[in-house]
Amino acid sequence: MGKEGFKGYICRPFCAFFRDGSKEELACRGALLVEYMLNAGIVSPDMIPEKSKSTRLWNRRDKDMERTVCQRCPFQKADCDFQSDIPPSGAEPCGGYILLSILKQKGIIGIADIEEADNAQ
Repeated sequence: MGKEGFKGYICRPFCAFFRDGSKEELACRGALLVEYMLNAGIVSPDMIPEKSKSTRLWNRRDKDMERTVCQRCPFQKADCDFQSDIPPSGAEPCGGYILLSILKQKGIIGIADIEEADNAQ
């Protein structure tokens, strides 16, 4: 997937941290996992919903998502308030985490799909 497609499907619509022209070479772990799923045909672009975020998707900690998405994320240690020991009020996960949560909640993917993508990376 090209950089523009990646940003258009994953970053721009779902990530509160995304800024055009900023850190373009970097991507969160969740976005990389979604990219793998798109390239592997596990998810097709038409399965990706319009921008829709609901804090109920991340208000409760999801240990499977944290293990498969967050533990290997390059932003987890230094830049991730969502995964900090004491997250600030209103801390939001990355766009990749949000999109994976939406796809999981809608039954489009399961944790096994996320684990497959994680193991393939």
